[in-house]
Amino acid sequence: MKTPKINLTLAATLVASAVAGQAVAKERLNFAYGYPNTSAVGQAVDNYAAAIEERSDGEVTATGFPMSLLSLSETSAGVRDGLADVGFVLTPYFAAEYPTNLFLHEMNLLINLVENPNGKEPLAFTGAMLEYTLNDCPECLEEFKAQNQVWTGAGVTPLYNMLCKDVKVTSIEDLKGKRLRAGGAGFVRFAEHFGAQGVRLPVSEVYEALDQGILDCAMLSAPELTNYNLHEVVTDITLGVPGGAFAGVASANINLDRWKGMDDASREVLLWGGSHMTANTTWNFYTDDATAIQNARDKGINIHQAEPELTAAVQEFVKQDLETVSALFKDTYDVARAGEIADAFPALLEKWNGLVADVDSNEALQQLYWDEVLSKVDPATYGQ
Repeated sequence: MKTPKINLTLAATLVASAVAGQAVAKERLNFAYGYPNTSAVGQAVDNYAAAIEERSDGEVTATGFPMSLLSLSETSAGVRDGLADVGFVLTPYFAAEYPTNLFLHEMNLLINLVENPNGKEPLAFTGAMLEYTLNDCPECLEEFKAQNQVWTGAGVTPLYNMLCKDVKVTSIEDLKGKRLRAGGAGFVRFAEHFGAQGVRLPVSEVYEALDQGILDCAMLSAPELTNYNLHEVVTDITLGVPGGAFAGVASANINLDRWKGMDDASREVLLWGGSHMTANTTWNFYTDDATAIQNARDKGINIHQAEPELTAAVQEFVKQDLETVSALFKDTYDVARAGEIADAFPALLEKWNGLVADVDSNEALQQLYWDEVLSKVDPATYGQ
């Protein structure tokens, strides 16, 4: 997507100011992300910057640019073209460029089928995405390389709910005819399955769409109520519907030319940073979830539970969708190994459900992602 000139001018000013204010470092990076600096993502970027500076003894630094250098819809092309050194890329926004990565994201509804959920399912899904992408999905990495990017981090939101304005959704009948914001193809299929209309819309545009009646509800995680002030327009929330999560997150994609120009030590630092960005993004969302729901209650927003018939219908949809999605991606997006990925991924996810069971802090989660996956990546050969 072409970046508007006003953004380029602003980008040049911001980057110049940041560089002027920093101490001398061997590698000084700008990190673009289309979220507020106070959001879970903004806090994760701050932690990322601190982590890489500490590990490199100040030789590698990063400055975050929230909602200024590049918007969410501009970040992929912006990192590709070097307008940002690092960017928070949402792959479902660019289905043609990242079809295999998008297919892995579409596996997110597996979260709904966990027999004994403990709330940590998104943490496990993040680990499974991280491990599968780096170890078992060369196509995923090639898709990023084709966009002149190197993938170093993931992230997954909490469970998705219905965030509605002047609408109560608790039954199958309630869904019919509703206009629902969908963050990916799987959520569009969910809407259509229940007789609703799935509307593809960036999260940054949801407030206005709800406020103006363009949307009845948004399928989003609860922290977005705070991140984008949606609590000002949302009147009703239905928990756990549609379920699943948003997993199409490339949380710390690095411009490939920039990466190749670094020495191995600097690349290792950025892989370490990727473990922090992955853990922080996921953990911040995880801990923000309960807080956001309680804040909604305190603001007078109605909190609903789905009727048992709707819950059962959602689970049945998930089972059917997982059976058809691999064929869909093979035929529509030329993901040749879709069936193989669909067969292999559930076992890996089950492994990670066990690994995260005792995780009780952001630090523990970061160490787990580093020890199990990112520490095993060779910075001398990765991304070359």
